[in-house]
Amino acid sequence: MAQPLADLNARIVVGHRGDRAHAPENTLESLTQAVTLGADALEFDVRATRDGIAVLMHDATVDRTTNGRGAVRENTFAELRLLDASRGCPAWAGGKVGIPTLEEVLDRFRDVPLILDVKEMAVAATVEQMLHKFGRQGSVVLGSADSSVMTRIYRSGFAATASAADATALMAMAMIGATPTAPDYAVLSVTPNLKGFPIPVMRMIACARRAHVATHVWTVNDPAEAAKYWAAGATAIITDDPGAILRAKPK
Repeated sequence: MAQPLADLNARIVVGHRGDRAHAPENTLESLTQAVTLGADALEFDVRATRDGIAVLMHDATVDRTTNGRGAVRENTFAELRLLDASRGCPAWAGGKVGIPTLEEVLDRFRDVPLILDVKEMAVAATVEQMLHKFGRQGSVVLGSADSSVMTRIYRSGFAATASAADATALMAMAMIGATPTAPDYAVLSVTPNLKGFPIPVMRMIACARRAHVATHVWTVNDPAEAAKYWAAGATAIITDDPGAILRAKPK
């Protein structure tokens, strides 16, 4: 089966942590809402609890998104399950929501392509085991900002996004019209602006396509901007507001 997230001819909408603009990020409620709206795929972050359970959480601590405090890795899953994960979403009026496990998400969204941001090495082995358990080898993409995690992902057999080092190398090649040879990654995940530094997204999309690598652009919440990247050859738009971006999706 072809990897849907690496299809150069696809034009897909990815819910960034679900429907983050309207529901608490990285929760079953947010992910479900994104799929209900029509999102083609979901993106979320994974960390490990003190007792080794893979859970959805972007930050190293629970302070921003829940009514608790402290590091994810310093709490058991039972302790985290007591928290309300709706704190970080003022737009949410649906009441208390819990922090989900990766297993729960894989069970709920068996037919939805997924992008997993593996935040730390402590959860990498569990992620791989769970993905094998659910037979998701052909419909997920893994990435990480941690270079050691990316080294493991490149060797895992799962489709990968370009590491930070490889994305930087591709950017340099894009500027001179060169093309990477036999890259270890299937997807280039790129943002238009990184910590105040403008990224040459259009040139990078063209460079990646020459290497038969799909480009995912994040985090895009303006439909006009999304349409521009799709027209340039991007495969996926990763967005906090999938409902809005879906309206700009090419027919």
